[in-house]
Amino acid sequence: MTAAQVARHAAPAPHPQQLDLTEAQRQQIHAAAAHFLQAAVHFQQPAPDALPADCADCLVSGTFVSLKRGKHLRSCCGGMLDRPVPLRDALADAVNRTALEDVRFPPVSPAELPYLDLEVWLLFNPQSVQARGEDRVQAVVTGGKHGLVIRRGDSRGLLLPGVATEHGWDSRTFLEHVCSKAGLHPSLWKEDDTALLTFEGASVFGPARVEGAPDDPGGVFLSAAEVAAYADFCRANLISFLLGAAPRYSFAGAPDGHVSGLVVRVSMARAAEPLLLTHLSMRPAMPLQGTLYQLTQGAAQAVTARGVTEADLETLSVGLAVLYDPTMHGTVGDPDLRGIDMRRRAVLVMERGRAGLVFDPARSPEEAVEEAAGQARVSEPAVAPVLSLEVNTTEPRVVVSTAPRPVAGPAVRPAGVAGAFYPREAAALSALVDEMLAGERSAEPWPAAMVPHAGLRFSGHIAAAVLRRLAIPKTVIVIGPKHTSHGMEWAVAPHQQWALPGGAVASDPELARELAQAIPGLALDAAAHQQEHAIEVELPFLARLAPQVRVVGIAIGEGDLMACRRFAEGLAEVLRRREDRPLLLISSDMNHFAADAENRRLDEMALAALERLDPEEVYRTVRGNHISMCGLLPAVIVMETLQRLGGLGKAERVGYATSADVTGDRSRVVGYAGMLFG
Repeated sequence: MTAAQVARHAAPAPHPQQLDLTEAQRQQIHAAAAHFLQAAVHFQQPAPDALPADCADCLVSGTFVSLKRGKHLRSCCGGMLDRPVPLRDALADAVNRTALEDVRFPPVSPAELPYLDLEVWLLFNPQSVQARGEDRVQAVVTGGKHGLVIRRGDSRGLLLPGVATEHGWDSRTFLEHVCSKAGLHPSLWKEDDTALLTFEGASVFGPARVEGAPDDPGGVFLSAAEVAAYADFCRANLISFLLGAAPRYSFAGAPDGHVSGLVVRVSMARAAEPLLLTHLSMRPAMPLQGTLYQLTQGAAQAVTARGVTEADLETLSVGLAVLYDPTMHGTVGDPDLRGIDMRRRAVLVMERGRAGLVFDPARSPEEAVEEAAGQARVSEPAVAPVLSLEVNTTEPRVVVSTAPRPVAGPAVRPAGVAGAFYPREAAALSALVDEMLAGERSAEPWPAAMVPHAGLRFSGHIAAAVLRRLAIPKTVIVIGPKHTSHGMEWAVAPHQQWALPGGAVASDPELARELAQAIPGLALDAAAHQQEHAIEVELPFLARLAPQVRVVGIAIGEGDLMACRRFAEGLAEVLRRREDRPLLLISSDMNHFAADAENRRLDEMALAALERLDPEEVYRTVRGNHISMCGLLPAVIVMETLQRLGGLGKAERVGYATSADVTGDRSRVVGYAGMLFG
């Protein structure tokens, strides 16, 4: 066997237990990482000697490279390796991935480098944690000592040593957050089949820009003449679609490539408002010509639906905005708007699938962010990202909103989850409701209650036990979480009736309109309720106990404590004006998908907080302990409302169970609870 073959078959080198780097070496490593970053964003090869040999040959257990803009993460990639490797290999790979491959963000633009900071972590001394259960807390040292890797099945998460220090976490909180990073329930670090690894790291931090490198404002993708030619191409294709002629799929000879956004404006003389079609994709970028073809085809369908005449074709005009080179600028609550030239860049704000885009050279970046946030209907400015994009356009001003608009919907809301959450057949549903409502009724005048909303075979007996206790007035307002992405974030159902197998339950459209007018952010919207189950599953019980009842349903999406208080203020004001106070029904399940014992522990914390009658404590207990109680915001809203009405003086538990009581599977359960408030 040759010496080379012997070397290949030799045992792998052990992981380094320590990294002894001089300050000069640390600075060399940072400078090399900045050089690699500069090369990556320009798609160039880095200089082979960027990292001096005495650093390049240093063995590490892994590397992480993070880019930040102020306090906001821009991108971060790297990893803990199964075997140590020379730093030259690990560092170049981590930098390149951070610049171009972090799927959470668009690729880093050269235009961003002057505003970014670069942090490099060199990892060493990985150690498997042998402790079990609660003893693992003692095995983890925060304060910058340990990072964590967690593995369970196909799930994996890593947090660097500096994360716990940055957030002030203790060891338990650090363990909970690494679970969340892996997509696991925060309690699963205790389980024997969850593998836990600690490691240590040395970091270097500084500006991402290579010293002396010039600013790179980027080049223009399309000239004014070229973008105008593309707009004419779209107009010609649109007319071809409308006349039934063959459109052209490609624009031969025109510049082509991948872009991050397209806005097509279609106007006709007799149409009061132009038609806007938008496609945004920060990652991956989209093909310009292929996407334009699809948008033009969509425009033809929309114009046809409006009705089009030959005279319309003569006045039809098309405008176009092409967007590319996305850069990130913090959040709406904490923006960093350096580098935005409003003469050539548009501002984009996004939140949970909604987006607002503003290009207006007459406005300042600050004004554009404010307008874009309004177009996106931002509810949490602290986390809504702000981006800017280079724009080539025919238009003097471009304003786009992809936020949903309220939908009136039909007079009768069809049953959305019959056959899934309860029987589809009227007779079977009636029999099940009778079975669960069997027993003594006391009809007590509680102003509010909480009931679960899982499939009736899982939680219906608890909901029934609560509702049997209540004197149900002629109107009930059911407030539940919004489980789907459809429709408005906060939505009151506008329907006149709720259909059920074999019957229907009346609503109160007048009260729904009054609530929408009084409560900031609440909209009359059928789309949010189309497939929502949190209200629907309570209807069979309400219909049986009070056949003349009218049920107003409200679905609550995202929000914070202050938003809940604003909602409660409006709701309380509406209720003060009514002689016949509606029953307020919170629709909520408790914690989701922990093991049965842990689920019960977490639910007990939430229920105890509810019993102490302090809505702020409820909010902070549930959020702070990662309790996935889906109706947290509805519960806080109702408690805040009762406080304002002077009606929150006591709480009583009616029942509690988990899904394991039905399935027998205690490994992954959901909790269900019933409570009365007054």
